[in-house]
Amino acid sequence: MKLLGILRNLIPNLFRWGIISRWLVALCLWASSIQLAHPMLSPWPFMGAVTTAVVVLCLLVLTVRLAERVSPNRQIWMMVRPFLHVGDFIALAYIACGVGLYLNGILTTSPPEKRFGEVLTVKEEPIQFGVWGPAGYFEIAVQEPDLPPRYLFVDAKAFQRVLPGQGISMVSYEGGLGLRWVDQNTILPDYKKTAVALTTKGIKDPIFLKRSISDDLSGQRFQQAYRKAQEYFEQEPGDISLAQDLASGAFRAGQPALGVKILEPFVSKHYNYKLYCSFGALLRDAGDVEKGIDYLKAAVGIDPQAADGYYLLGHTYEKLGHKDASRLAFTKLAELQPQYTYLLQQQIAEHTTRAN
Repeated sequence: MKLLGILRNLIPNLFRWGIISRWLVALCLWASSIQLAHPMLSPWPFMGAVTTAVVVLCLLVLTVRLAERVSPNRQIWMMVRPFLHVGDFIALAYIACGVGLYLNGILTTSPPEKRFGEVLTVKEEPIQFGVWGPAGYFEIAVQEPDLPPRYLFVDAKAFQRVLPGQGISMVSYEGGLGLRWVDQNTILPDYKKTAVALTTKGIKDPIFLKRSISDDLSGQRFQQAYRKAQEYFEQEPGDISLAQDLASGAFRAGQPALGVKILEPFVSKHYNYKLYCSFGALLRDAGDVEKGIDYLKAAVGIDPQAADGYYLLGHTYEKLGHKDASRLAFTKLAELQPQYTYLLQQQIAEHTTRAN
């Protein structure tokens, strides 16, 4: 009974305390942060503005309440007090909305579904609350028939990953309250989709095209990568690194001669240790062993302290049966990197066995 009496006296005075406005500010920021935990694909672009407006309103109510406490003329605040209550209820409604979206997320009823979309616009929030509020939002054209663009509010980490015009992949869920939401950690640039989207618009961006080529090579789709690379090298004719990756992809696809063809224009223009090593190894595997040895020798001449050239030379000479030349290459290799001493020891052991 005593507790009921305390509550009966507490409730009428609840919104008269300045302390409640301080809690409402904190709770609004908290509600914003839990919305970010399960952001929904919204048809409206103003969620971040609503967050800012509600928090500013809470701060204004708090300021007025504190002024009421110290003001000698308290009569004027009697007229203002109903508006303060309205502000409190707006804040509570916002907090309830945030909690609802959070429950929508944690009560997910469907398995995750990977989706793709094109980022139409990227908008940074004019006022940010750090980790407590959205850093900005994307307008996304989700690749589904008859679905208009949707807005997705994200934190700073996800916001920095995405550019306008970029294709993205994301994992979405059907929420427990029927609202679809997206896991922010799964929002990743999809360079293949981006390249297709840009090409459709007549834009040829070499950065995205290069990433798409790298993805094809990683997925062992050499023919696709090779077709795209021909277009890429028209824009970036000096990209030695990608040329080497493409040549290695040709070798893995069983086409070392094509790898040689890919690297030849670069070898003729660049005096480069790594390039010469790659080219020499490809020539050897394509059947032109002597020419391959010449380029491997040229590579160790460029950088005598690098080990790759000696490793390749040692194995190449060994396959040709040139034991002395192979032993010299492996001796130099073991001096530079002692973990390869076993190659030299194997040769010595084989030579001793044959001698006996």
